[in-house]
Amino acid sequence: MPLDVLIRNGWVADGAGSPPYLGDVAIEGGRIAEIGRLGASASAERVIDATGKIVCPGFVDPHSHSDFSILANPTAESTIRQGVTTEVVGNCGWSYAPVTPASEPTIWSRLLAFGFDKPTIPWSTFGEHLEFLSDVGHTPNFAWFVGHNAIRLAAGVSGSAPSPEQMSSMEDFVHEAMQSGALGMSTGLEFNPGREATTDELMRLSAVAGEYGGMYTSHIRNRDSGLLEAIDEFLAVARAGSEKAEISHLNVRHNTNAPERGWERAVEKMAASRETGLDVLADTTPFREGLGQMAGILPPWVAEDGPEAAAAKLRDPALRERLRHECDRYWRFIHKGEWERVFFQATPQLKTQHPDLGGLNFRQISEKLAKDPWDCYLDILADAGSDYESILTVGTLFTDEHLAEMIGHPLFCLGVDTFTVRDTGPLSELMKHPLGFAGHVHYLTHHVRERGTLRLEEAIRKMTSMPAAHFGLWDRGLLRAGYSADVVVFDFEALDDVSTRERPTAYARGVEHVLVNGVAVVDEAEHTEARPGRHLLRR
Repeated sequence: MPLDVLIRNGWVADGAGSPPYLGDVAIEGGRIAEIGRLGASASAERVIDATGKIVCPGFVDPHSHSDFSILANPTAESTIRQGVTTEVVGNCGWSYAPVTPASEPTIWSRLLAFGFDKPTIPWSTFGEHLEFLSDVGHTPNFAWFVGHNAIRLAAGVSGSAPSPEQMSSMEDFVHEAMQSGALGMSTGLEFNPGREATTDELMRLSAVAGEYGGMYTSHIRNRDSGLLEAIDEFLAVARAGSEKAEISHLNVRHNTNAPERGWERAVEKMAASRETGLDVLADTTPFREGLGQMAGILPPWVAEDGPEAAAAKLRDPALRERLRHECDRYWRFIHKGEWERVFFQATPQLKTQHPDLGGLNFRQISEKLAKDPWDCYLDILADAGSDYESILTVGTLFTDEHLAEMIGHPLFCLGVDTFTVRDTGPLSELMKHPLGFAGHVHYLTHHVRERGTLRLEEAIRKMTSMPAAHFGLWDRGLLRAGYSADVVVFDFEALDDVSTRERPTAYARGVEHVLVNGVAVVDEAEHTEARPGRHLLRR
């Protein structure tokens, strides 16, 4: 009987970090059947000639937000075309479940911002959310965290002291998510409402996830002047419930008052914790720019009376004057007046109010509107009304030197910290930056081929087997007999992160074939529209 797929004569980079070798990859029943020089007698229903091309495992993004946009983009156009076959989602404290009457307005706002077009939210529990997505179908695989922000909102918690009943509700939400297969819990401690949580609250919820062998991952509370204290808190919360943890995008933004050798000392703390039995890694991003929340700079008092009241506060002249002096947090370079580092990303709703501003930085917006940058910034937030916390920005965050030390560090996986987008429609307006279109390929073009920060085989390992093993995705990330057939074929010399040079909403080139669970989803560089992705649930 012929095989399903036979990939012939490629340079096999198997994900383990070894140099590529010449070989064939046989696929049968959604799994890798054999690897090696299979001989002329081997046959298959589909033969892919990979002569001169790299054949490797599908990329595993350890820190993705594609759960934000997958309902509007179930074929995951921008990421699948880069060879990303598995995305770890539910990060930074955000997931679209659980949903209760207390949290529905906020979750609904976020869904609308990312192109959701249903009249109501058709799920409430975490498990129901996954079932809904399975019914819709999606091209890549997803592995899930439940978000602490969503849990807090669903329990109706405001401030730092949940009632005993609210605490019990939050614990129940974590139990349900873990029973539904979540990998663990994530937090986003620079964002509302997670930033109001105490360490004790986080430890209690982490302990619940730990009952199921769950992980803890966190966008930590501070990555500037309080970085080291934030790392200490992260490690305490992780140890309260888990033997595994992940520090999301562990980096230090340039010119934001970090302590001397702050990043190095934070990484040393992480490395030392590994010696005591906590299996902790971190991840990084490929660009000097990164994704952010526009409302992240606002002090807590803006949100304390709810989103409608917050929008009114943002229009109050006296409170605006106060905000100019009290927004020294999160992206602290804004407080320093470095407006050219902040790029507005228009939501579908704001696109009609500000049709020509998407993708511009606030220095450019200020000049275009002939207004002070602070007024431009606060006007846009206020124009969003109760949806003000759903607006995204892209910031110029890092130096090239800092990027290289993160990408090259042995304890860092390679992710992108963004969401899958399209080159047309609302999602193309929402992401006017190469971050959404070329991040994974940029590792290989810029950091491997051009700068030599990593060898190709090491970059592939950091994008495949390293995150797969850390997150417990045991049959992914390697080209091995018996493993799931998530496979990529690309032309290394022809790889092109087009959007970094031409226009920000252009798909990368050079990835010629992508298979997910043995099904072709990219064939001759074209998306097949297939949706064979699965939820990779905790075992």
